[in-house]
Amino acid sequence: MENKFFKTTLLGAAVALASAGVTAKEVGINSDFNVEVYGVAAMSTVNYNTTGNGDGTNGYVLENESRIGFRAHKEMFENVLVTMQIESGYVDSWQGGELGARDTYLGLSGDWGNLRAGRVLTPLYEIIDWPFSNPGLGSVFDWGGVNAHYDRQSNQVRYDSPNFGGLTFALSAGRDGNPSGSATRDSRFFSGNVKYTISTVTLMGAVEGGSDFRGVDDNDNLTYLVGAEVGLPGGFSLAGAYKQESVDKFSGKNAAGVAVSGENVDQGSFSVIGQYWLDSLGFKVGYAANLDADGIKTVGLKEESLDSNTISGQVMYVHNGFVPYLRVAGRTVGDKDTDIVTRVGLEYGF
Repeated sequence: MENKFFKTTLLGAAVALASAGVTAKEVGINSDFNVEVYGVAAMSTVNYNTTGNGDGTNGYVLENESRIGFRAHKEMFENVLVTMQIESGYVDSWQGGELGARDTYLGLSGDWGNLRAGRVLTPLYEIIDWPFSNPGLGSVFDWGGVNAHYDRQSNQVRYDSPNFGGLTFALSAGRDGNPSGSATRDSRFFSGNVKYTISTVTLMGAVEGGSDFRGVDDNDNLTYLVGAEVGLPGGFSLAGAYKQESVDKFSGKNAAGVAVSGENVDQGSFSVIGQYWLDSLGFKVGYAANLDADGIKTVGLKEESLDSNTISGQVMYVHNGFVPYLRVAGRTVGDKDTDIVTRVGLEYGF
């Protein structure tokens, strides 16, 4: 799939352009809380393998990436706002549109920051997801190759700081949970990010690590990322990041579907993205690659068996809250032939 769990949408681009984003609407219910409903309606036609190489899905499919959320908030004390949120997963995903599959939490906020407990993005993954996995780079920079980080995770407490003259940071800690939400013994993680904005330049750094990663005994993990976004004159902008992931016990499959394993496995990856806006018309190109994975021990396979790269281009148009778009990407894994992925879609945030 273009994005394994449909985590990234185009609306971030619309937010950057229109400064409106996904606006929540108040609903009339019998409550003294301020209750809002918000969501994304998104449908696209996609072919993951137009070249017919035999890898991945052949033929066009319709993907429904729509979701809906509900948010209630009320001031508990002066400078302490309580927020309760429940958000559904995307319709066509393993989440099946289930309420609570995406950000679902109880939060406290004020001019001192924002504290949330429940199911939220880890601070590291928030940066991986946006801007560095869009457009269509998630199969490499998100979950591709050696994956030693969480994404949206329950059993988590996260704090986001206020803005200190352009400097912000976020910290979280939690425990891995199975699909029922029960925490796995001794499986713990921490995550953090920091961003500093100077004029049109934003510098970013993030780190995440833990023990018994994904519930596997003695499987410590560590991931770090450094990156930047740069706004340029004339509607241009650039973004780039380098990410290093390490895990004690790795198991997965390469492009040929052959099991790959190793101990103390490390892999670097990078993502570079350029963007240009001409009024409401936007163009975006990106390239991401996973480098050689050190520590692969599977007999007969080389470290480069986990190499992969994707080059992607996207054109989009923002009008009255609607975002129609066309995306074309070339995906190459190991020494396999390149698959051409095409997607045409429409999104609307409310």
